[in-house]
Amino acid sequence: MLEEEASPEMQKKAQDVLEQVMQKVSRVLNERVAQDEADAPALGRIMTEPVYNPDDEDLPLRPTDNILLRRDSRCIIMDAFELGREFPEVEIDPRLVFDNPTIESLSQAIVDLPKTQRTKSVESASTAQPGVTLTSVAFTQITGTGEMAPCSYRPRGGEASRYYRSTDGMESILLPASMARIGDDTNCPTARENEGPSHVVELSSFLMDIEPVSLGAYARFLNLTQPSQDELFDFCLLPAEDARCCHIPLTLGEEGWQVKPGVPPNWPMILVSWYGANAYALWAHGEDWRSYKTASKSFLPTEAQWEYAARGPETMQFPWGNDDATPDLLNVCWDASTYDSKGNVTAHVATPLEELPLVGVNVLMGVSPFGLRGMAGNVWQWCRDTYHTNFYMCTEASDKDAWNAEEEEGALKSERGGSWVGPASLARSSYRRGRHPCAKGRCLGFRCCAPGHFVDGPGD
Repeated sequence: MLEEEASPEMQKKAQDVLEQVMQKVSRVLNERVAQDEADAPALGRIMTEPVYNPDDEDLPLRPTDNILLRRDSRCIIMDAFELGREFPEVEIDPRLVFDNPTIESLSQAIVDLPKTQRTKSVESASTAQPGVTLTSVAFTQITGTGEMAPCSYRPRGGEASRYYRSTDGMESILLPASMARIGDDTNCPTARENEGPSHVVELSSFLMDIEPVSLGAYARFLNLTQPSQDELFDFCLLPAEDARCCHIPLTLGEEGWQVKPGVPPNWPMILVSWYGANAYALWAHGEDWRSYKTASKSFLPTEAQWEYAARGPETMQFPWGNDDATPDLLNVCWDASTYDSKGNVTAHVATPLEELPLVGVNVLMGVSPFGLRGMAGNVWQWCRDTYHTNFYMCTEASDKDAWNAEEEEGALKSERGGSWVGPASLARSSYRRGRHPCAKGRCLGFRCCAPGHFVDGPGD
């Protein structure tokens, strides 16, 4: 039996949806073409025109123009990334642009794409925080394979201080130069001696990742760099006898490294050593990732950068201020009965990987005054510094852009932020501790940081 022809009302509704999608696709692509080709008049019209018309004859790209004649492969990868921001409910792969190389055909293809399921990281928030409703934003990190674009930081849709990194799709915030007060020696009854003395550090402007690096992004890094077996064990693998092997989040299949089935690709990368974090950060900024064992050139945040980014200009206890932590603000362990003598959680040893109480990196928790997500709780984050308990007592701690650059054999590296396996007190912005650089934890991840001048180009 033949299907009945759609009613005029349904046909009109479908046409309206297509026109709305075409307006968005045209606006995104024309804005990017105008930016890349320095077409100021066209860009100004696109950004300010109250009624956008895809058929405007003065636009760089008309609905039937061949996109491939104006955009190379690198540009198309980033075009797909920007379209993914505009249409977070569907998954837009660069291949879609190559296969549908006009605004008209691409818009129809987007309409025909099936809606993606809500990310499991948000659904699984009930496991991490029972009864708490959490909010997430669009996940932008690139998790597929494809080509590696040269490193650049591009403005994000005209928003001041917001940029995205071309290599991995990470959104970053440009923090201005500042005189930052670091440490805590008076305000908090749970502050430790290693958090003082409080001191001022002059910080140059820097770009901080808006969220920790995800599982999907790290799998892509492994696929594009092809580390040796020894390097993989340095980064993120464990010996077979380690009981935590069941929680390794990535697996090697016929198509390369991928996130294990049932695990959200937007979870933060875990079980990653300082070496593995440093390697990714170097790679994401166009540097030789094989130099991962030294911090002489690194794109992990210094302790001072991290702490300032977490709590902002005011020396608050948490990213949101001095108010007590609550489950809607912070993903930590709220059941004190599970803590051991060191304040860490002993539970979840036998918990299936996909049921660990993690939340996605794009969930709005631990949000700093600068809009950075995950700056408290969920996962600890590696810093560039070698860790010493008494570093703040040294004159070097107050140098401009201070960090502990000592590189002793086997020296500990700093970690910040607290995690799902500890109490809220460990997630305070000034709390600091260290681990061996080869250490890997189910509660330990990272984010990247770059000098502010990278907005004008890495070599400037």
